Amino acid sequence: MWGNVVAVAVEHGRPRVLSRPDHAVSRSGMSSAAIKVLYRLHRSGYTSYLVGGAVRDLMLGGSPKDFDVATNARPQEIRRLFRNSRIIGRRFRLVHILFRGEIIEVATFRAGSEAPEGPDDWEEAEAEAAEVEADPPRRPAPVEQARFGSPAEDAWRRDFTINGLFYNIADFSVIDHVGGIDDLEARVIRTIGEPERRFREDPVRMMRALEYGARLGFEIEPATRDAITECLDEISTASPARLAYELFETLRSGAAADIYTAWRAAGVFGLAFPGLAGKADEDAGILAEVDRAVKRNVNPTDATLIGAFFLHPMYRAFGELTRDGRRLDNVEMLRRIAEMLETASVNLRLSNHTNHLVQQGLFTLTKMQRPPERGRQVLKLARQEYFGVATGLHFLAATAGLVPHSVQQAWQKAARRVDKDGAKEKVEAKPSRGRRRRRPRRRRRR
Repeated sequence: MWGNVVAVAVEHGRPRVLSRPDHAVSRSGMSSAAIKVLYRLHRSGYTSYLVGGAVRDLMLGGSPKDFDVATNARPQEIRRLFRNSRIIGRRFRLVHILFRGEIIEVATFRAGSEAPEGPDDWEEAEAEAAEVEADPPRRPAPVEQARFGSPAEDAWRRDFTINGLFYNIADFSVIDHVGGIDDLEARVIRTIGEPERRFREDPVRMMRALEYGARLGFEIEPATRDAITECLDEISTASPARLAYELFETLRSGAAADIYTAWRAAGVFGLAFPGLAGKADEDAGILAEVDRAVKRNVNPTDATLIGAFFLHPMYRAFGELTRDGRRLDNVEMLRRIAEMLETASVNLRLSNHTNHLVQQGLFTLTKMQRPPERGRQVLKLARQEYFGVATGLHFLAATAGLVPHSVQQAWQKAARRVDKDGAKEKVEAKPSRGRRRRRPRRRRRR
């Protein structure tokens, strides 16, 4: 369907262009917010392209989750066009255009291969994390400003050929500077440029190559796979903020189990997330349940997602401490859970609040081993902030066979009853009327 190889065209700097009848990208597959942004830039005289994973997914007949736009408009010009926007980043300025329930990220065409390609300014995220951990707060040294460029330069600085396609709102064509159309047709993951150099520039690209291969069912071409093996140790140099972002995005992708398996098989997972990897079959099984929940439009919290990795170890520790009918030593159980979480928490730079939710959520599972005996027990737990984390983990534990389904359903039913009664009380409660204030009498003039 997509015709001849583009190597000659690319070599001479001529992009391959597919007109509207020759590709599957349609505006009906885009969000209304993305279309508004594309058209406003275009009608204001700027070049306006939909870029990256959205074009890739639409070419494959899928439904993109995010929509990114690239343009020749400068950040301040974009900001003037969209009152509902903000400029972020320090090394390279991006514009986030805010719609109800959606953010469209707009970037000016860039030159050079500087990393990273991501939805945020990672240096700023690192600085925020550093300020939390450091005493006194500190910020990293300023870095060299990124350069603006042409559409072709912007395409060549991206990570993989399948992510280097542009959709032009002006004539509804798809523009390919890097050979991505052929690789989509061949179902191949290939870096743009020399693989080893690109992975050393940005080690997180190795994780993304494996992620795309697992999620899309594509093969990683030999040179790219060899470079992953060669550069594997570089992953430990990636910023914790970026690694944490990649992890949580993966866990909410609906394909976490497959991606985890690919990362684990390549040796990436243990290097990127020390303290998080347990037994491979147990982790994959729990993540398969997370995927099912995500596909039912459940949106697990960060604390629930991290806690999922510790369900099996937590229940093993619980079994050891209650063996032979002994009563659970709560202090020892809390100590063991804190010990389990310590390495992962430090490496992911979890906030104290998130770490507290994970720890207490796991510990609360020890109180949910049997159906609730009285409503007061449920009410007491339901008032705690971490109860939502505990119920999410309790559901995952039941689907993994760690807790009887009947027990999980009993707790779920009791929690629903508590929520219903609480909502009813709010509706029926009459607002208290304060004492009516008397207006002072006006003095009559004499």
